[in-house]
Amino acid sequence: MAINTILGFSWDQQRGRAEDLATRYPFAQDALGFFRQLISFQETMFEGLPVQPEHVPVERDGPFPLREMFAEQHHDLLLSKFPEFLDLVQRIAPSALAEAAGALRSVPAERWEALLDAYWFQDTGQPDSPDEAGAIDFFPKAFLQPYAAGLANWVRGDGNEEGIDWKVAEGIGVCPMCGAKAQVSVLRPESHGASRTLLCSLCATEWRFKRVRCVSCGEEEFDRLLYHSTDQFPHVRLNLCETCHTYIKEVDLTKETQAVPVVDEIATIPLDIVAVERGYHKLELNLIGM
Repeated sequence: MAINTILGFSWDQQRGRAEDLATRYPFAQDALGFFRQLISFQETMFEGLPVQPEHVPVERDGPFPLREMFAEQHHDLLLSKFPEFLDLVQRIAPSALAEAAGALRSVPAERWEALLDAYWFQDTGQPDSPDEAGAIDFFPKAFLQPYAAGLANWVRGDGNEEGIDWKVAEGIGVCPMCGAKAQVSVLRPESHGASRTLLCSLCATEWRFKRVRCVSCGEEEFDRLLYHSTDQFPHVRLNLCETCHTYIKEVDLTKETQAVPVVDEIATIPLDIVAVERGYHKLELNLIGM
């Protein structure tokens, strides 16, 4: 199953951007190094996965059509590769994730199967805190991302991850393709201004969203929606909601055309520190668990 892109950009673009930002932001070197190794593993593993999405029946007009595509034959192939993924995370991840990978490696395969199924169907329960949920979700999300992106490509019919108008979101910021949360908000050049899209944390679908609206709770009162940016990261800002105390980062491609949203989101760690110190929690932790 050849997948050249995930989360909107090619593997090479992501690696190149991560290397560039690691030089620009020394404080992000470890995080971006982990990210580069992780996506290289994703690319290698899934390029060798003999899956043909077009052989899977799907109701394209139903809600979250990707959920119906988790076919049994694909499921078995994926599950067989999960131990190798856990071994990698145990070797290269920060200590907390490495320890969690080791613990997960020792449980029966049935537990792995349940974990992957629960995440795919977004039925992961209600942990005590958003951060705890993100830690649990890291493993199925990081493992399933390229597979989900490849299937979403086929359903959208765009073939190149550029279908940003696949569906206009109504309500909160949940992916209309798979039901996962948005990873990052993106501003793209359009006419004499910019349009806002959300980028799915799982399947790479990108869809339009209102410029003035909380991605988490749908708040639209201007006075309840705050923004924070710094001179250090002029093209990335925090979108903060005073109603639900959730935040998401927004990458402005009109200010930095070379930005790769998922990579720039990871590299701008000081913005996360600001948000947490002010009492906000992140809508969706990124691929390095921040």
